Amino acid sequence: MNRRFLLPGPDVGRLLLDRLIAEGVRYGRDFALVRISVPMGAADAVAPLLSACLRDADVIVRWEADELLALLPATDRPGAERAAQRLRECVDLELGVGAAHWVGDTAHDLLARAEPRPA
Repeated sequence: MNRRFLLPGPDVGRLLLDRLIAEGVRYGRDFALVRISVPMGAADAVAPLLSACLRDADVIVRWEADELLALLPATDRPGAERAAQRLRECVDLELGVGAAHWVGDTAHDLLARAEPRPA
């Protein structure tokens, strides 16, 4: 099946991240995220490939010009590390990848802990 892939922007990403944090606070739900640094200008081409390597519930959004964010609901720390490894292996490009599991911290702190590192 040939489906079009729409890469949501940072505004949508921020909304989804805030929602995951709110659900974590209210219902105690786990989630994690993976920050992915891609070569400049490659985000639109790489995003659908990365999305295909994740679960249907996971979402890839543009975070910055050369950075994507994978939001992983219902994911613990080991799951986040496995997802980060899958994403590294998914495309034949040099990606910087960093994963973090939400532990009740702010979005800013969570993103800082997921700073992308080269493979």
